[in-house]
Amino acid sequence: MTQSIQRPQWADSSSEAARAVGADEELVLEFMAALSSNDADRLIEYFAEDTMYQNMPLPAAYGRDEVRTTLAGLFTVMRIEKIDTFYIASRDGAVFTERVDLLTALPTGKSFELPVTGIVHIKNGKITGWRDYFDLRSFEEAVDFALRG
Repeated sequence: MTQSIQRPQWADSSSEAARAVGADEELVLEFMAALSSNDADRLIEYFAEDTMYQNMPLPAAYGRDEVRTTLAGLFTVMRIEKIDTFYIASRDGAVFTERVDLLTALPTGKSFELPVTGIVHIKNGKITGWRDYFDLRSFEEAVDFALRG
């Protein structure tokens, strides 16, 4: 199911600011595109053994096994339809993105466009850390489903 994202007026995913510069940014954009596979086993290949993942303010997952388990759990309750990145920038292995994620809560079937700011740490071509910052309450209210349990 592919849906389109309503772009905020300030956002332009075709601008130079949304294009990758260097291998780290290319890897992050590739990973963002792969997220719509909703396949934890496929996605875990992007991660280093000693990694972490956290959707702020939910608890962090540490190590590939825990990250895989966390992603697989998320994909039982929500589906990532599409990610539209508007800004990407990096320095010293830290890649910052500003984007809108189109998500669907599987229990309710409701979709929501979620503005997200994220940081992905890259070392030797693998993700060593990934944190996303978003308004959890807005998402939960829009899809009528609590990710917090």
